[in-house]
Amino acid sequence: MFYKRGNLNSLMQLNVAIIGARGIPATYGGFDTLVEELSVRLVRDHAMKVTVYCRTDYYVERPRYFSGVECVYISAPRIKGLESLIHTFLCSLHALSRNYDLIFIVDPGNAPIAVMLKLLNQIVVIHTDGLGWKRRKWGYLARRYYRWVEWVSARMVKNIITDNQGMADYYLQNYHADSMQIAYGASSPYGVDETIYNELVLAPGSYLLAVARLEPENNVDIIIREYVAANVEMPLVIVGGAPYGEDYMDYLRSLANEKVLFAGQFSDQAKLNALYKGAYLYVHGHEVGGTNPSLLRAMGFGTAPLVMDVDYNRYVVGPHGFVFTKEEGNLAATLGKLVNDVSEVKKAGQAALGRVNKEYNWEAVSTRYAEYFQSLT
Repeated sequence: MFYKRGNLNSLMQLNVAIIGARGIPATYGGFDTLVEELSVRLVRDHAMKVTVYCRTDYYVERPRYFSGVECVYISAPRIKGLESLIHTFLCSLHALSRNYDLIFIVDPGNAPIAVMLKLLNQIVVIHTDGLGWKRRKWGYLARRYYRWVEWVSARMVKNIITDNQGMADYYLQNYHADSMQIAYGASSPYGVDETIYNELVLAPGSYLLAVARLEPENNVDIIIREYVAANVEMPLVIVGGAPYGEDYMDYLRSLANEKVLFAGQFSDQAKLNALYKGAYLYVHGHEVGGTNPSLLRAMGFGTAPLVMDVDYNRYVVGPHGFVFTKEEGNLAATLGKLVNDVSEVKKAGQAALGRVNKEYNWEAVSTRYAEYFQSLT
C-alpha cells in the first residue's frame, strides 16, 4: 500500500525523488541544469534526502552518489517524442517501491505519469516548462499532446511550478490555475577554464555566442542568417547539438559563412563558462518556454544579452537587455549597431549581472523549493 507521510515530515528528513530529466551532472539542457543545481542544494543546505533518476545511456560513468545526491540509472529507448515519457514511467515504477515523501517531475509531457502517481496516493509536483505545443520540431499529434498535458498539469496534478511570470500568467489566464513561481538560478559551480579560447582560436570579448539545442523554435537559423547579412568581423560561436535533427543541422551549415563556428555540445562546463564569460554579446533566439538557464548563465557572467522579443525573455532581461524580432534585417541591423557601441554593450552587461545577483540566485531558488516541498507534506 502506498501512502503519504503527512505531518510526520516535520519530525524527519524529507525524502524526495526527481524524475524526468536526463540526469546529473547536467550535460544537455535547462531541466538537467535545474535538477543538478537544486538537488545538490536540497541535500547540502536543507538536510533533505534526494534521489535523481538518470537515463543510463547518457552516462559512461555512473557513480551511485553525486555531491550527496543518490543517482539511480534506468535505461529507456532513444525514441523521439517517447524517450522521456517511457523513462519517467519506468522510473516511477521504481520510485513506488521507495516510499518517497514527494516526487518532483520535470517536463509537462510527463504529466500522465504524474497523474498515475497521484492516484496511487503520492505527493507529486510537476514543473511546467513552457508551451511545448509551439515547438516546430513536433508534428501535429505531438503538438496536440503537449496542449493536452498543459490541461492535465493544471487541472489534475495541480501542484505546478512555473519559472517565469509570463508562464504563471499563461496558466492563470488559460486554465485558471495558480502556480508556484520559482525562477532558475544563474551561477555555476564549475569555475572557468580559459584554455577553450586557444582551442577554438578566440579572443575574449571579440566574439558573439549562442548556446541552444539546435531546434527550429530556438531560431538559430535566423541568428545565422542575420549574422551573415550583418557582415560583422566578430565570429559567431554556436554551442549545442541537434540530437534528433541532422537535416536541420545541415540546413544551419548551409546558411553559415566561414566566420560561424559550430562548437558542438559541451560536457566540460568550465570551458562552457569561459565561453559565456568571454562573449561580447550573448544572442538568445528561444521563443518557447519560460526562463532559460543558458540566458541566465550568460547574464551571470556579465555578458550583455540580445534576445528574441517575446514576453518570457523580456521578463528575464528586464529594461536593460537588447531585443530583436524575426523580421528580416532586424537582427542584422541590431548587430551592426551593437558591435560598434562597446560602452552601451558593457553597460548592459553590468546591468544584467546586477539583475542576476538580485533575482536569480540558486541559494534563494533552492530555499523556495524546499519551503514549497515542505508545505505539501
